[in-house]
Amino acid sequence: MTCLISPAGRDALAALAARRTLYAFDFDGTLAPIVAAPGRARLPVAIADGLARLCRRVAVAIVSGRAAADLRARLPCSPRYLVGNHGGEGLPGRDARSDEECLAVSRAWVAALSPALRTLGPAHGLFVEDKGLTLSLHYRQARDRGAALRAAQAAIAPLWPPPRVISGKCVLNLLPPGAPDKWEALSALARLDGTESVLYLGDDDTDEHVFRRAPEHWVTVRIGHRPASAARWFVRRQRDVPLLLEFLLEAVLVRQSMHN
Repeated sequence: MTCLISPAGRDALAALAARRTLYAFDFDGTLAPIVAAPGRARLPVAIADGLARLCRRVAVAIVSGRAAADLRARLPCSPRYLVGNHGGEGLPGRDARSDEECLAVSRAWVAALSPALRTLGPAHGLFVEDKGLTLSLHYRQARDRGAALRAAQAAIAPLWPPPRVISGKCVLNLLPPGAPDKWEALSALARLDGTESVLYLGDDDTDEHVFRRAPEHWVTVRIGHRPASAARWFVRRQRDVPLLLEFLLEAVLVRQSMHN
């Protein structure tokens, strides 16, 4: 992994600006700092400003595990693509019947989890974030996160149909069978938009699905240096995202000025 906030990184961003590029971002832990309660997540002012400026210049996608309506309410602008539920919402052409099936499965899981969470939840700080088409089982507030993770895994083990479980930072994301993940969503957007390349910035295991499968010409970026990550680039901290947005804008503006 190479730091994107570097001379080599700025060369890579300049090359992106010279092509038809889709600039895509995760939300929690990437644009917004991680917080104990998902409902309290907010964009820092510098990131909100930089993102709004970028949206006015280029094609931007936000690809998040949050529900689309929740995500929309937290953004200062309207990106070209707003994708929620890991890809379950916001993909043009998605079959409505698939959404109905995912919703029915999630409703059944909520009912099945309720007894276990009444027993395990208070002791382990577990709670469910119901996002309609998918669920997230959080344990960030647990005193003993190892014990809480084991309790969460025990709670979801009996669920039927078995969920596709994607781990995050103190959270287990539960996707119904057949539901898309972020890689499937982002690759579909890239085809739809006719992009020549994609920049994708993310911070955890849900984003590794993109990092692992991205073509060589994509610029994949992880928050934090993690040698095991499949991302090709990194930025050191979430606090560095405003500077990265400034670098992106600079590269885009230089390129656009050359064609005016």
